[in-house]
Amino acid sequence: MVTDLGSDRDILALKGQRTEKKNLHGGVVLPGFCDCHIHLLGYGMLLRTLDLSKVRSIEEIKVRVAITSSRASEDSWILGRGWDDEKLRDDRYPTRYDLDEATSHAVFLKRVCGHVAVASSKALTSAGITRDTPDPEGGVIVRDSSGVPNGVLRERAIELIERVVPQSADETRKALTKASRQLVKLGITSLHCIVSDSNELVELRRLKDEGEILQSIYAIVPLTLLDQLADLGFSTERGPESFRIGGVKLFLDGSLGARTAALNAPYSDEPGSSGMLTMNREHLERVVLKATEARFQLCIHSIGDRAVELATQVLDASFSARNCRERRHRVEHASLVTKESIQRMRRLGVIASVQPRFIYSDTWARQRLGLQRLPNLYSFGTLAKQGIILAAGSDCPVEDPNPFEGIWSAITRPGLNGSEALTVMQALAAYSRNAAYASFCEDKRGTLEPGKIADMVVVDRDPFESSPESIRETKVIETIIGGTVVS
Repeated sequence: MVTDLGSDRDILALKGQRTEKKNLHGGVVLPGFCDCHIHLLGYGMLLRTLDLSKVRSIEEIKVRVAITSSRASEDSWILGRGWDDEKLRDDRYPTRYDLDEATSHAVFLKRVCGHVAVASSKALTSAGITRDTPDPEGGVIVRDSSGVPNGVLRERAIELIERVVPQSADETRKALTKASRQLVKLGITSLHCIVSDSNELVELRRLKDEGEILQSIYAIVPLTLLDQLADLGFSTERGPESFRIGGVKLFLDGSLGARTAALNAPYSDEPGSSGMLTMNREHLERVVLKATEARFQLCIHSIGDRAVELATQVLDASFSARNCRERRHRVEHASLVTKESIQRMRRLGVIASVQPRFIYSDTWARQRLGLQRLPNLYSFGTLAKQGIILAAGSDCPVEDPNPFEGIWSAITRPGLNGSEALTVMQALAAYSRNAAYASFCEDKRGTLEPGKIADMVVVDRDPFESSPESIRETKVIETIIGGTVVS
């Protein structure tokens, strides 16, 4: 617990016989960071499976798959993530035929954004996907000219494979633990975890209870888990507890990178497509009602302006401004937002859960959206000026989880209009004070004040006195959770 703040003289006057003094040698203390949107298991699996983020051709993917499968047992699945067609020399998605040339194993590889994946023939067979399999609601099974699935799956079609991938509690535990330990080194003391299923949720709580995961956890669960939570022994809670379930994740669209984010007008570099909504208005209204009756905060994945518009319209129709503010509903990502949507968010008190590192990664933004829409992309400055709470995260493993990568992106906006930049204070608040507010624990976390939990990070420079570029180079010296040095 933080006891007091003040000058060296003031604090030393409070020193008791057992008080330990620590010389930081010029280090600077900041509130511990919170990642408000992270796929902890996905990050852990990326650290333990095929990381394809650096491959630059389909041939490289095939070589990596072949090497991995040569070391695996015959019935093992080859899993991986991170390939990006924007960076492949082939300028296309890999297909089942490419993977089949590399191995006879079942292979399942997600694109960097997680909204497109490719599966081998054996994986498709395991999932029962044939030419006669219809597209699921909110998803697409991509097919070749003869109507045969070519292995590429978009949005909710990915779930057809995910549900048959073998799951191991031991592997899940190892992945979650490894991810947590890596994040501690980055000064991350709290996590808003996007949970995939009941197995992950159970192991996450078990590891937290055992002390294997040190960060406080605010779990955001899929809609499919709502009916199971009571049977699993979970309930929604608010406050400073170190493990809570409070949010329910809804998907309205995909990603800009995969051109599946739902736009009001076609993509500039693919005029035949405006992306896709994964849920229509009537379905969303039913889901909102169900989640609300269960007393959950809504965390609505909306990247394109059409999706954000739908999310804010349904929230406006479903809640009074007072009720919406009390429930602190969130739009996850809010990448492309119209003025009308911003006004609704402001009036309703909707939180924008944003990922500043996207700014740096989206090098294709101008070509994808065109000059006219570019000013509305990641318009964090406007959102902040309108009084909308910005809570920041990484969407890791989509992006680098280092908070200083996100802070640097938010204040420099590489490749985009600098008028939408955040100040250093605003960016830091998005990873601390605002993050605590977004998870109903601002009374005990998010700032360094007497009576609050001592979650702190010691860094090698003062971000308020550093150049924008040098902020990106900030190093974490120590991470302190609950008053204990953990890294």
